[in-house]
Amino acid sequence: MRKSIMAGIAICCFIGITNAQKVITSQDFEALEKKEDILSLDRDKFNTWGKSTWTVTEKKGKGFNDSDKFATSGDEVNATLVKYRNLEVGETYVFSVAVKMTNADVNWKTNYAVKVLSGKEGDMHFYVNEQLKEPRQDKWQLHEGEFTVIEGRENICLQVYRWAEGVKMHVDNFKLVKI
Repeated sequence: MRKSIMAGIAICCFIGITNAQKVITSQDFEALEKKEDILSLDRDKFNTWGKSTWTVTEKKGKGFNDSDKFATSGDEVNATLVKYRNLEVGETYVFSVAVKMTNADVNWKTNYAVKVLSGKEGDMHFYVNEQLKEPRQDKWQLHEGEFTVIEGRENICLQVYRWAEGVKMHVDNFKLVKI
C-alpha cells in the first residue's frame, strides 16, 4: 500500500512539473538595494520612455502582499516602465503587475495604464490595454492579462504608464509567464 501511495505522489509530482508555467521575467525587487536605479540593471533590464527615474523603495510591509521593496517612479511627467521581449508565436502568456499611486493630492489626474503591445505608432497591436481612471491612492491593485502571440507580433513591449506630473507610481511583482 505504501509503495502505491509513493508511486501516486511521484506521478502527481511529474505531471505538476510537466504542466508548470515557465517564468520569462519576474521582478519583485526584494533582492535589490534600497534606492538602486532599476533602469541601470544589466540583466533583464527595464527601460523607460520620458525622463522619469525608477528606483527601489524599501518600506517594511508596504509593498504588494506586504513585501518590503518595490519600484517607485520619480514625479516627472510621463513615468513609463517598459520591458521588451521576443515571444513565441502561438504560445500563451500571462503578464501581471501590481501598481499603487501616491501624491494624488498634488495632481488629481492619477490615471495610469497597463499594456502589452507590439508594433510601432500607426501599426500597433494591443494584447492587453487596461486603462485605470482615478484609482484609489495608496492602495495596491494587481493587474493580469492573458494573451496568445500572433505571427508578426512576437516582439512585444510590457508597459506600465502614468502621465500626471507630481504623482508617484509604485510597481511590484512585474511578471511574465508562459502557460
